[in-house]
Amino acid sequence: MNVQWFSKSLQGVVTLYETNITLNTVAKNYFRDAYKTLIGYSKEENILLIKALDKEEAMLSKYNPDDLRSISIKSSYGRINGKDIIQNIRKFYPLDFARKSLYKFPCEWDPAKKFLKVYMEREIQ
Repeated sequence: MNVQWFSKSLQGVVTLYETNITLNTVAKNYFRDAYKTLIGYSKEENILLIKALDKEEAMLSKYNPDDLRSISIKSSYGRINGKDIIQNIRKFYPLDFARKSLYKFPCEWDPAKKFLKVYMEREIQ
């Protein structure tokens, strides 16, 4: 007998809502020790980047305090609130919240740079 056992998906997923960014359990685990985050976008690669900063790193003068975002970590998800950050993302990627209430994308952790790469070209339906 050849059996294929089913396992839980271990794919990180980031969901964009009109007012926040939500990380699933897999993705939020990379931010357990994060004090703040930075959010950016690579237009060439069509990748949203979410960088984890510990408290010491967040206090460095190389970061503008206005650019730092709080992240709340719950048992099954992480959340970064801010309608303004979603508006900034919309400058690079078309998000139409009148048509859809949420957008889901796969993501991957880059351990060397301590950021989450969100693949905007691979929307999950």
